[in-house]
Amino acid sequence: MNGVWVFKQSSQKVNNVGGNNKPYPVTELIEAYYNNAYHSSCINVKSICILGDGIEQEDVNKRLREMVRGDSVFTLLQKTILDLRIFGDAFWEIVDVGTGKEIYYIPSWTMNLNKDGKWIQEIDGQRVEFEEGQIWHFKESSMLSNIWGAPYYLPILDTIKLYQTITRYNVAYFQNNAIPDSILFIKGGDLGPATESGLRRFFRDKFRGIENAAKFCVAPVPEGVEIQLERLQGEQKEGKFLELQNNAMMEIVSCHGVPPRLASIMVPGSLGGGGEAVGELKVFLNTRIKPLQNIFGGQLDEFFREVIGIDTDISFSPFDIMPDAAETALNMLVG
Repeated sequence: MNGVWVFKQSSQKVNNVGGNNKPYPVTELIEAYYNNAYHSSCINVKSICILGDGIEQEDVNKRLREMVRGDSVFTLLQKTILDLRIFGDAFWEIVDVGTGKEIYYIPSWTMNLNKDGKWIQEIDGQRVEFEEGQIWHFKESSMLSNIWGAPYYLPILDTIKLYQTITRYNVAYFQNNAIPDSILFIKGGDLGPATESGLRRFFRDKFRGIENAAKFCVAPVPEGVEIQLERLQGEQKEGKFLELQNNAMMEIVSCHGVPPRLASIMVPGSLGGGGEAVGELKVFLNTRIKPLQNIFGGQLDEFFREVIGIDTDISFSPFDIMPDAAETALNMLVG
């Protein structure tokens, strides 16, 4: 007889299946966000578009304004969505005050679970333990943990590291006199310590730094002495590095599903017209952003039902997009 495993749990009960450990390295996610411009740009674009112009239902906004502390409603939602995009998890603290409740944003990277499965916040060596019902946990769906969510871009963490490695190599290229992997031969003479030190200082002062990139060198030498510079590798690797870096950049943007234009990337062969850009944005909003809005709106509905005791159907006001020329003409004909 075949068995089927079914996991049923309350929306905010911590089920300890799989252990307490996060399925992602927090420090690596933070470093990836701050060290790669394309990655952070894509995350920011998606977060802004998910939030749009805020929650459409004014009664929901009113209830949130009554409860939110330390932030405006819009800022609270923006921080929550950004945490979901970066970490796959986001947290609110719920505080009972008389007959009402207060809501506080808690940074996702500070949250963890203790050995008993209770939520704790750890900052600068200090720890706060929360009782059941004090924390509301938003999370992305994940097959890596029954407790934690996981960001969708985990497959490209190595690609982001590769991009960073290439960037660091290029920085070191200029810091190391812009002459990597080379040997300077001195023929027909011998260098004393003072001359050798002078040559080192000369190359460091005259060729180190971006401002000295591709600089031409004229070096007078004593009669009978010959200087020969030999590169240990071919001249092709810089071009290959550029190609590899471009491929990594496009893989990052592709994983996020953000149109290259929104990530400030111009694709060769594209028309570059306003209508084309609007079309790309519409596809992006309909296929990428709208589903994420529905998912987050559903989690907010669950929060209001479980914590506040009211039923909601939350949606977000989308950004106003100007129609393209074809739509404008068609509307004029129809009208």
